[in-house]
Amino acid sequence: MSVITDRKRAFLILLAAFVVLALPVIGAACGGEATATRRPTVAPTIAPTALPAPTATSVPSGPTATSRPVVVPTAVPTPTAIPEPPGLKRGGSLKVVMGADHNGFDPPLHVGMPDVIVTQHTNDNLLMRQNDLALKPMLAESWEANDDLTQYTFKLREGVKFSHGREFTADDVVHSFKRMLDPEVGSPARSTLEIITDVVAVNDHTVRFELVGTNAFLPDTMSIYQARITPSDIDAGQLAVQTFGTGPFIMTEHVSGERTVMERNPDYWEIGTPYLDELVFIYMPEPETRVEALKTGAVDAYYKLDALSVAGLEAHPDTKVAETASGSYMNISMDMRVEPWDNKLVRQAMQAATDREAIRKASLFGKGAIAYDHPIPPNDPHFAADVKVPTYDPARAKELLAEAGYPDGLEVTLFTASVGAPMVEMAVALKESAAPAGFTINIERMPEDQYWASVWMTEPFTTVYWNGRTPDLALSIVYQSDAEWNESRYSNPVLDDLILKARSQTDLEDRKETYAEIQRILIEDVPRILPVFQPYFVGLRNNVRGVEAHPNGWLILNNAWIDN
Repeated sequence: MSVITDRKRAFLILLAAFVVLALPVIGAACGGEATATRRPTVAPTIAPTALPAPTATSVPSGPTATSRPVVVPTAVPTPTAIPEPPGLKRGGSLKVVMGADHNGFDPPLHVGMPDVIVTQHTNDNLLMRQNDLALKPMLAESWEANDDLTQYTFKLREGVKFSHGREFTADDVVHSFKRMLDPEVGSPARSTLEIITDVVAVNDHTVRFELVGTNAFLPDTMSIYQARITPSDIDAGQLAVQTFGTGPFIMTEHVSGERTVMERNPDYWEIGTPYLDELVFIYMPEPETRVEALKTGAVDAYYKLDALSVAGLEAHPDTKVAETASGSYMNISMDMRVEPWDNKLVRQAMQAATDREAIRKASLFGKGAIAYDHPIPPNDPHFAADVKVPTYDPARAKELLAEAGYPDGLEVTLFTASVGAPMVEMAVALKESAAPAGFTINIERMPEDQYWASVWMTEPFTTVYWNGRTPDLALSIVYQSDAEWNESRYSNPVLDDLILKARSQTDLEDRKETYAEIQRILIEDVPRILPVFQPYFVGLRNNVRGVEAHPNGWLILNNAWIDN
């Protein structure tokens, strides 16, 4: 395997430096244990996308990226044992309350976050983005890229077993990724992973990824939740209803819409973790019920806490809130195959009728940051500050509606639910801001259960939220013409080509120009309206340790414990 060349090292240093400059301070869980002292060192890798600061006007500042060089170390294996946090108390059961939504446990087909969080703890990825945004080696101990970043080789961890007893090998990695790439499987990750032309088992514990062209973002792609590794000897039918993984916990019970129970994996490869004996995920349909369950001590944690409940839990004597800024956003999806959303003038009218600041105040209580109808946040180095979204202008929206053939206004139905984000509050704020423009928005609040399976991408006008991703992942998973999660059914060959072009550009300035053009196209075509970036909150009992809010909206409980 080749060493890192001067050209490639300079490219990696430049990207990492830009991200270091742009990252805000991320709030950890009050009373939680820091993980930085046990974070392994690996390379080459690309730093994650910068997160939006928790204000609407934050933009990058400070010296240029080249004035703060970042040393990229060589790849080394990570130890499989970690130091214990001070005062650790092992054992016990952690009860986590979430909204109810279940489609299946087969990772390539994941849609609802409850299922994602279950497999977060029963399965492993090759690499996993941690709360502090470091890429942690999981089933891959280390990795290297060739000189032109068209080939990545991963050294796999040895002695790891799946929950059904079979040893993990490179064949399982090949099997897992080829399933995601198979059009017949229908994984939403396929459009993102089509950069991969082949996955080769070099030997039992080495796997090589061949790419269609230069790509700096493959290591980060390894941590997406569809990329959990599953065994090659278990068929898809079993994976839909059971979990077969190498993760820190083993699922012992699942009652759809009620609870999922899992016990500690005694053979987990990371020696000493997890600290808990049991995890119990409890599904409750309403946010108010979940808040009360946390206050009374019926549960220990509330995952995907809504902004409305933050103040009450912070004021309660027995609870606390973990918070972090994120690149996660909330959006309005419009199916462009269906009237009136097939008319760009109508979409532009809705864009002009969207009061983003009012939505931020109503749904996030002034937290988070303003978004501009594309998923790249303001302090990402790829954000184009000179590409402006139209300001809130009801009069202009009325003119656009009239030009589109609706001089007397337009009545539409917006489908929403309280599923993991304050989407109902966003819907109400949009209804109020769009009314002066001639839009009559009827809000249809749907049950949480099955919202993602039965409403999203089925109804033509819906509220949605998305976890933060790198620009490449965020764009390819939802805007590419053939993307499984192309919720607006947007098809633009020019945009498709630009997304592919940006992947292969090693020069930041060239890549910024490409992403600026992408932003211009999305603002002009308005396939979706993205009004705000949202922070993430996790509600906790005061005695819960080692749990933090994750910038990608995930929940990692490997190091959670209860201080009794």
